[in-house]
Amino acid sequence: MSNQKSNQNSDLIKGAVMLGIGILLFIIGSINFYAAAWRPYLHLIEGIGLFLAVVGGWNLFQYFRYKKNPEALHKARIESMDERKLWIQYRSGNNAFKIGITLTYLFLLMVGATENSLSTDLIWWILAGIVVTTGAVYVISLVRYEHIY
Repeated sequence: MSNQKSNQNSDLIKGAVMLGIGILLFIIGSINFYAAAWRPYLHLIEGIGLFLAVVGGWNLFQYFRYKKNPEALHKARIESMDERKLWIQYRSGNNAFKIGITLTYLFLLMVGATENSLSTDLIWWILAGIVVTTGAVYVISLVRYEHIY
């Protein structure tokens, strides 16, 4: 029982730290620095901050949900060890990895083929699109494999 309590406390700490760092990075990315060297990286810092804030917020939401209903935590842990679900998750992750790697490789080929420099905003949107597409492939694969198997 104490092991479960320490896991829950570490989840709380991780969620709070991720949320705090995410908010901090988002604010730093939103500030318009006068140094020209920082300008191309502001959107990247802001995006990483937003991602960390969302993941940290989700972890805190899960922590408080499971703290209110410990039986749901026990059920979720048992379901997470189901071999069928693990196989579906691994296969979906493999599909998402293949798509993400392929899109990244194609983007690198495109950048290598262009003679002009690309806008940092264009690069940002393409990279964000690759991340969103990879996540969408994972979710679609999960749903598809759940219906098939």
